[in-house]
Amino acid sequence: MSVQRRGDGWRVRWREGGQQRSRQFARKSDAQAFEREIKRRQALGPLAAIVLVSGTTLTDFVRGEWWPKYAVPNLKPSTRRRYAEVWSAYLLPRLGGYRLAEITPALVEDLAAELHRRGLGTASQRKALLLLQGILRRAVIRGLIPANPVPHVDKPKAPAPAWPTPLAPATVERIRTQLGQHDALLVSLMAYAGLRPGEATAVRWRDLSDRTIYLLASKTQRERRVSLLGPLAQDLAEWRLACGRPEAGTLIVPRPQIGAWTRTAWQNWTQRIYQPAARVAGVTGDLRPYRLRGSFASLLLWEGHSLAYVAEQDGHSIATLARHYAGVLEELEHKPRVSAEQAIRDARELISCAPGVPDLAGTLISAAESPAFTAMGDAGLEPATSALSRRRSPS
Repeated sequence: MSVQRRGDGWRVRWREGGQQRSRQFARKSDAQAFEREIKRRQALGPLAAIVLVSGTTLTDFVRGEWWPKYAVPNLKPSTRRRYAEVWSAYLLPRLGGYRLAEITPALVEDLAAELHRRGLGTASQRKALLLLQGILRRAVIRGLIPANPVPHVDKPKAPAPAWPTPLAPATVERIRTQLGQHDALLVSLMAYAGLRPGEATAVRWRDLSDRTIYLLASKTQRERRVSLLGPLAQDLAEWRLACGRPEAGTLIVPRPQIGAWTRTAWQNWTQRIYQPAARVAGVTGDLRPYRLRGSFASLLLWEGHSLAYVAEQDGHSIATLARHYAGVLEELEHKPRVSAEQAIRDARELISCAPGVPDLAGTLISAAESPAFTAMGDAGLEPATSALSRRRSPS
């Protein structure tokens, strides 16, 4: 073992587990203190973990080890944000001051009972306990505690997932009719290509070929290719012309303001643009745009594609697809089977022939007076830009 000068800092070298190891420090005093700690650990042998952890609290471990060395390099920003909220609300106030060795199964069971008494939802209770389990798993790996106490405690059973209720093409088209071309295309990308919100707002023109979108899934980090349905390909072609043939690196659906989409911008779009249009279209229950992904999966299944094909297109495992996304398109269930493309074209033709269309204020505009219909070209094609100018994105 030695402390050596290395560039602008100091390096400690020692042998552990049959391998030569090293660690760099900015100050010599820190390097010497670490060297003494390593020598102490080697002298203690098997008792080192118990002795060294004696003064380390859960808060110390989370802030000094788990968050910077595990959460930051391995978890997505959205996941880290949710974990930080759970930690601050439920774990830090109750367990933050406990030393790691003091967190026993009994203490964890008391925490679970307290969360239940506070009326916390089952999902939130599970998140808190599973986060604690993950944190202490890292403590086990780092040799700071001999075993993880959380798995010994029963967790609330996860509620059965709600049965998927996808929106049929006619409903999707009623939503799109309320929107401007920019926002209607965003709906189409999710409903007719199964893009996640993060994918729909990040895809660029260079990711698009004649009839394929190439994606790097934001959730799984796996590449996938989504075959474009004809009506969506037409929507994209008309939008590209309306944008003046943008460069390949340009976002297909840019943020209403300059810059990339942010979480706040997406929430504003959902609450101010999508949800009012969905309500006017008669959508009830789940008003999240994410529901549109189930429409794409169910439409492909209704057409007759295999689960394996649809799972690949939607970017999920077969089990996840069947459990959370694939549902019955009730509006189509008793109609003759046609292709997904034809089902979308039929829906557009049906909407275009409707005697009136409700606007966002709840009034009826006749089809003859509505620009959403007067600009309709060939049956089954997306209206021109002026036909989708009824609703503008938030600034």
